[in-house]
Order: sequence, then structure tokens, then C-alpha cells
Amino acid sequence: MDNRFKTVVFDLDGTIYQNNTFHRDYMGFLLEGTAYEGWQEPLSAFIDQVYLGRRLVMNAYYRVSLMDPASPEELCRRLEDARLPEMDYDTALDRDDCLYLGDAWAVVTFIGRALGLLEGERQDRIYRQIRRKMSQDGLQGNRRLCSAISRLGESCTTVLLTNSYEETAVDFLRQLGFQDAFRQAVYSAGKPRGLAENLMSRCPDLVTDPASVLAVGDHAFNDLMPLQRLGCKALWINPFRDIHEPDCDWSVHTLDELACCLEEICR
Repeated sequence: MDNRFKTVVFDLDGTIYQNNTFHRDYMGFLLEGTAYEGWQEPLSAFIDQVYLGRRLVMNAYYRVSLMDPASPEELCRRLEDARLPEMDYDTALDRDDCLYLGDAWAVVTFIGRALGLLEGERQDRIYRQIRRKMSQDGLQGNRRLCSAISRLGESCTTVLLTNSYEETAVDFLRQLGFQDAFRQAVYSAGKPRGLAENLMSRCPDLVTDPASVLAVGDHAFNDLMPLQRLGCKALWINPFRDIHEPDCDWSVHTLDELACCLEEICR
């Protein structure tokens, strides 16, 4: 990789930690106390197949609409039928009924919105439940990655830019051991719309030398595309195999591979 980057922008979820099984707990929290409570296992199994590249298409656009399926099998079929044609970024951004299936969180959100179970404060409540469950399960951070980010911060501006609330993100970073890893952090960033705006005041190079800015994230639409459009470079984190891939400059599958890339920048 290039070692001329001046600024490296990181996502949080799925980027500095990986958890590819949280959807099972998420489905439990999502369906609990609803008419769909007995659907947890078949929907979790469906998501497993999505991650294997066998159902739905990751990194593609889908129309989100309220569904009233009679069975989990009907729901899964209707979700697959909701795929939209490829479109440009601005068009997708302006469509309220469009969801880019960019990461594991987008998959569970797709299901939740189709069933009408993420209205009001419910989405936030389920998110907080998942955060607590991850903490209770003792999710640990990758020490090599933490060290690489800290070292990178000696020569580059490292920015954590996340949609997570500060209250939950700070506690989670502390649990992972990443509380001091980044030179700057922006919470409730409103990505994708707010990514460039939140970064602009912290990174003048975004305007004067965008090629010196590297975006690192697992959700291409939220984390990478807004900066790629400005001329920045993109490193995509892909924890899955055999899925449809977005355009990017580099890609890695594991946190150790990401750490190796950052170590190269430091050389």
C-alpha cells in the first residue's frame, strides 16, 4: 500500500472488530414479543446463507417496503425479489425506500424494516441490547490492530467516524482496548450524508489533496463511497467469502490483514 497517506478515516462496527454471529441475538431481540417470535431460527439460517453468498446479494440495492408474510420462507422470497437495478450514488441517497446491503447490520435492518419492527425508538433499543450482549459475551479487541492504529497516528491523522452514539461507543471502545487508539473521534456522524461534512473541518486534505486520505470500512455505501467520490482511496473490510464486491482500491478479510496494511503505511 501507499505510505503517503496523511489522514486515515476508520469506521467502528465491522471495521475495528468483527462479529459475524450477532445476527442470531439480534433476531431474538427483534422478534421477541411479536407475531414473528417463532421465526428466529429460520431467519437466522437465512442470514447465514446471505453471508455465504447464496441468498440475497451483498453490496447491492434493495427496495424496502412493509411486508406481511405468512411464513419466514415467504418473507425470504419477497426480500430477494426486492432487489433494485444498479444506480448512481446520488440517486440511491435520495430514495427513502432504498437500502444498500453493505454489511451484516444492513441485512438485519432490511428484515426488521420489512416486518415493521424498527419503528420509533425500537431500532435504538435493539441496538443498545446488542451492544450490552456483546459486552456480556466479553468481545475482545485485536491487539495487533490497536497497536497498528496507534503507531499510524504518530505520522497520520487517524479519525474514528461512526454513527454510534458517544455514550455506547466510548464504553465499547474501552472494552475493546481501543479507547486511546485514535487521534480524533466523531460520534453520531450521520453517515453517509454527514461523512464528508464531519471530516472537512478536521481534514483540509480532503479538499486540497484527497488522494492522501484513506477511508477504511466494511460498508461501502456508508464508509467508502462518500469519500471515493471526492478522490480519496478506499480499503474495504470484507469478512465474508464469495459475495458480490464493491469497487475499492484494496480489500482485506481479517483484522490481522488490516493491521498488516496499516503497518505498511507506517514504514
